[in-house]
Amino acid sequence: MTTVIMLFILPLGIILYFFDKKTYRANIETFNAYVEKIKASDLEVEEKRFKIDAMYYENGYHISAYKEGLRVCKKHFNPGVLLIFFGVGSYLGPLLYAIYYFKLLKPICHDIEFS
Repeated sequence: MTTVIMLFILPLGIILYFFDKKTYRANIETFNAYVEKIKASDLEVEEKRFKIDAMYYENGYHISAYKEGLRVCKKHFNPGVLLIFFGVGSYLGPLLYAIYYFKLLKPICHDIEFS
């Protein structure tokens, strides 16, 4: 059974890992384009902050405000990494991934300036 897992799940995890990295970059570019569009609009600063805050909140980011802008952070779940852990570690893989995700993975943060 472990050989079957290694033959199918590990390569699938590697493929998903790189696919998710590519789509994550595209999503970040989409977020940045939206932020630039809102920043260039004729809205008041508080309205801009509210719209950008709402967009990030709806996408699962933790938002903290500071004087000049917003700081948004999120841990990125990559299913490819989960499958790689499962393929390499067989039945202990999901447990190892949970430890990795909750204890070792650092959130990715973006600072948004309104000046």
